[in-house]
Amino acid sequence: MTTRENPLLTMIREVCALGRVEFERPHTAEGDPDAGRALVRGLRALDPAGEPSDISLSLDLLAPRAPYFDQLVLAAIAAGVPQVVNLGAGYDDRALRFRHSGATFFDLDRPAVIADKVGRLEATGTDTSHAIPVGLDFRTDEVGEALARAGHDAARPTLFIAEHLALFLEPGDVLALMAGLSGRAAEGSTLALTAEVHPAGLDSDRVVAVVDQEMFGGCGPLHTVLDRDGWLALFAKTGWTVQGPDEVTAVDHFALPVAGQPVQIQTQFLTATV
Repeated sequence: MTTRENPLLTMIREVCALGRVEFERPHTAEGDPDAGRALVRGLRALDPAGEPSDISLSLDLLAPRAPYFDQLVLAAIAAGVPQVVNLGAGYDDRALRFRHSGATFFDLDRPAVIADKVGRLEATGTDTSHAIPVGLDFRTDEVGEALARAGHDAARPTLFIAEHLALFLEPGDVLALMAGLSGRAAEGSTLALTAEVHPAGLDSDRVVAVVDQEMFGGCGPLHTVLDRDGWLALFAKTGWTVQGPDEVTAVDHFALPVAGQPVQIQTQFLTATV
């Protein structure tokens, strides 16, 4: 049984969707550059008090993040990678923006989100023959089984992208997700995700507890914040090798006091191969 979603997570998903359409972004020759705005029409991104959230707060984070994943998708298509799996896809329009006759997109998210997205696309008459919606709960469902049922071919290369997903899952669920993906990853596959990273020398559980209390009053949706070595170990444990492990691509996310000291949390972009 799927539990009710934290309203803060719903707001964050919608803020990101509304923020992405504020940027000039690339598209393929077959893609629809206007699909994003049609897809998010009517989204309000309400905070728990029922007030509209200020999407401008997300733009500094999205400015480097959206292009990073956009370029990965374009590079995969150019290289002939036949499958793109978008984990925590929400209302992201990459399956439409980067439509390509040689690639199949799989959009994975909570069943209610996927159902709403499918309804929106049907209402606009959008061609989704190349895009496969997959509803699942990342906390309880096995991603490999969900992909197999959806028709994903584990014998062919795949680009797996997880933009702004891992921080909302418990560490054990992140581990299960990455392990499940490695089991579906043929030679030539890539996994790219955003990771919330705290400085070395801090206890990760303590950092998460402080983030939860200071930012969300104890009811926040953020669960996984690790140091850089912790993330690299997680990739290695699940069969992935991070490209350029000593090269950090990141954007500062937020700062808060931990043990009386100011601590900067970064969103780092990590790309790995099997």
